[in-house]
Amino acid sequence: VTTYAHNASLLVKEGEQVERGQVIARVGSSGDVTRSQLHFELRKGREPIDPQTVLVDSATNLASR
Repeated sequence: VTTYAHNASLLVKEGEQVERGQVIARVGSSGDVTRSQLHFELRKGREPIDPQTVLVDSATNLASR
């Protein structure tokens, strides 16, 4: 599961397939944050996963940052 937080607006629906580079949300500043930001997590069940262990690009061995 991927999770994103602090969005101003969502541009895709849950379960929708997306393409690399596709804009999926607009950054916002919800909750207790003091500036606009993006919070991104990968989870397997309830456990967080280090994204670098699964988001791999064959040319660079790491996903684009």
